[in-house]
Amino acid sequence: MGEMEHTATDTHSKGTLKGWLLSYNLGTIAIIFAVNILLFGLLFSMLSQMVGRNSRYEAVISLSSELNNSRATFTALALEDDPAEVEQLLLQFKKQKETILQTLDQLAVEYERDPIRYHLQKGIANGITYIHNNLDELKRLRSDENQQEFFNLFYATDKVFTYLQEYTIGQYLPRLVRSDVTWILTTRTRILRYRNIAMLLFLFLVLTYTIVTYEMTMRLVRPVSSMVDIAREIEHGQFDGTPIPWSGPKELQYLAQSMEQMRDSLKERIEMIEENSRLEKTIHKQEIERIRTTRELEKARYNALQAQINPHFLFNTLNVISRTALFEGADTTVDLIDSLASIFRYTLEYHDDVSLKEELHFVSEYLAIQQYRFKERLRYSIVCPEELEDLRLPPFVIQPFVENAMIHGLEPMIEGGEISIVIKKENKRAIMTITDTGVGIDLEKFELALKQKKQHIGIQNIIGRLDLYFNGKSRVDLQKVNESGGTRVTLDLPIKRR
Repeated sequence: MGEMEHTATDTHSKGTLKGWLLSYNLGTIAIIFAVNILLFGLLFSMLSQMVGRNSRYEAVISLSSELNNSRATFTALALEDDPAEVEQLLLQFKKQKETILQTLDQLAVEYERDPIRYHLQKGIANGITYIHNNLDELKRLRSDENQQEFFNLFYATDKVFTYLQEYTIGQYLPRLVRSDVTWILTTRTRILRYRNIAMLLFLFLVLTYTIVTYEMTMRLVRPVSSMVDIAREIEHGQFDGTPIPWSGPKELQYLAQSMEQMRDSLKERIEMIEENSRLEKTIHKQEIERIRTTRELEKARYNALQAQINPHFLFNTLNVISRTALFEGADTTVDLIDSLASIFRYTLEYHDDVSLKEELHFVSEYLAIQQYRFKERLRYSIVCPEELEDLRLPPFVIQPFVENAMIHGLEPMIEGGEISIVIKKENKRAIMTITDTGVGIDLEKFELALKQKKQHIGIQNIIGRLDLYFNGKSRVDLQKVNESGGTRVTLDLPIKRR
């Protein structure tokens, strides 16, 4: 056993298969992740540069188109006579000028990087500014009706657009293409070099992963094969074979040792089977006898719990009759004796269980006797649906709570009070609520008394009998109605019929 604990501890130490595999996998993942980050970083860098260069071509094409639109607007502006239309064309030309200048800003390049493109860009910007400045002069010449100078200036200005288009398409664009050709050749060489490096890295990783995986597999297969052979021997009842070799990772060594001990244990257990089979019949008979004894004990306990309530109840009832006979005439005494006779019959007959209708009749007879005692100080009501009248329950489970309500709740109050019994059905359970308007219950003192078993034996009796009868599926709850007083008892019982 000490060796097993020592081996189990070793399996969590350095050099176990778990740690080896974890290190191997994490190392492989880290290398692949680093290589991928490097290659993808280089690739995304080249793609970003390519996107930037493509955007410059798009800007040049857009600049050419904007120059054409600006030229058309300039021609319409120079020839338009309507002042309102002239103002609209001027606003449109200014917007086109701003768009052209923004496009030129996208194509901006430093002088040290490419002087020719730098001067071409400045020339286009100066040309647009020159054209814009000539608009005011053209408007003045047109208003002075100096046609010759107007058209000379108009054609000279329009010629500038031709130069700007030549700068853009004829010079700037080819210059841009020539600069990109060099970049493309350089990038192609870099891509080929990165591809070769990636292929070499891939081959290296595949070769390394294959070698390590093969070695790992063999370290697992060898000891597992030995254990499979031993398992076949055990399957055929051979428990005296050669010892299992302890080889491979520490986890498999621990399994080999455990399997060896299991083989020895099986050998011992098989020798005990015959002895156990001889004892089986005896144990079965003893178990049947134990169950029978337990049932008889539960029956005796049930009867004992049921019997505890009768003397207390009979004493209180006789006390009421004696007082009533002392202060009243014979007629009232007869009524009381009739009610008492009905109660005696219910009390003295042995019942495993009764119907809810019978239990409520017994409670109503008890309350009728108490009504003669308390007169107008006692008011009571009983509400029960017909569908629950055949509900089965142990006898004497409602009356003790009613009696507690009388003695501890209403009797101390000069004005008396009311007791209500309400039974209703919720799902497959019957909810019985016994509520009084008395002084109220002190729950802390009540729970302490239950724990010390000094008082409230009747309530303990009820709880015990309900647990036995309903197999622990009943619930009893006591609570104070409000701060001013009153007590509510709730019996939550399964619906059980004969």
